[in-house]
Amino acid sequence: MPWSGCRARADLPVLHRQGPAASSGWLCSTMQYFVTRKVTMQTLSAFDSRLADVAGVSVANSTEIHGGDGAGLPMLVVENALGRAELTLQGAHLTSFVPAGGHDLLWLSPKATFVPGKAVRGGIPLCLPWFGGHPEGKPAHGFARNHTWTLVGAEALADGTTRVTLELLPSDATRALWPDDFVARLAVTVGGSLTLALRFEHRGDHEVPFSSAFHTYFAVPDVAQADIEGLDGCTFINTVGGANTRQPQQGTLRLDGPTDRVYLDVPAVQAIRTAQGTTRIESDTRSAVVWNPAEFALNIADVGDAYRHFVCVERGDVFDDARPLAAGGVYEKWLTLSLA
Repeated sequence: MPWSGCRARADLPVLHRQGPAASSGWLCSTMQYFVTRKVTMQTLSAFDSRLADVAGVSVANSTEIHGGDGAGLPMLVVENALGRAELTLQGAHLTSFVPAGGHDLLWLSPKATFVPGKAVRGGIPLCLPWFGGHPEGKPAHGFARNHTWTLVGAEALADGTTRVTLELLPSDATRALWPDDFVARLAVTVGGSLTLALRFEHRGDHEVPFSSAFHTYFAVPDVAQADIEGLDGCTFINTVGGANTRQPQQGTLRLDGPTDRVYLDVPAVQAIRTAQGTTRIESDTRSAVVWNPAEFALNIADVGDAYRHFVCVERGDVFDDARPLAAGGVYEKWLTLSLA
């Protein structure tokens, strides 16, 4: 790959290039770079211009993008000619994805708060290493969404997409909830589609229960007029009101009132069709949870009557589809979103 137009950046000891030209000391945004020492919340702002040079990645604070009081949360903005995404370092949490010429596929609550230690309402929270409630009363949906991840990689790819990689390692706070060592990584690739590739490595010496989900909130003009395809014939567990009854899905799903269904052993692809267009969902996970609280959202402080404008279709491996992780076991799954 030619190096013309690149600039010498001797002030960047934190970044290095892999490949035969690495010894030249030159930086170019068309090549691949990796962060070789951890970039923390406190130091991210110092790398704003450097990240932009590397891969079209810039640093912002949630207060700059979404307003609100307080210190807010550090965010990454990933933008190229094909699309734009925003995510918080806390939780490696995608809050927006807009393909070029399209609309935002993700719903972010107008009442969302960006507060350290509190999950943001909307986008794609990562439920990890358990989904839903915990038998010992630990926080619902695991700890990954409430802890700060570290940016460990940024690269501009030859196809015009941009990838950032974030990592979560054990801390005193995570060990209080999950005593074993682990390494969690999320690679986010932004282009005309959005791909999240999750890897969780269990470094304990014994088997552990494990479940996970991409808890995606999809933006829709009117949830009562949104059709969800790709679940026909799949068995679902209806958990509304604690019923936990099982039955097969018949045809296209259109929500009518409070909905909380766990679909098992689903096909790879689903679609949400609305007057605004069709969103395509593809994943190698086995489950799909469809959720909207309807009028019960009026009692949820950060949702309220905005429930009319989202539907959750959460691909993951939960309930019957969850599998324990063996000692040294690795869980790897991906999710891709696009406009059809």
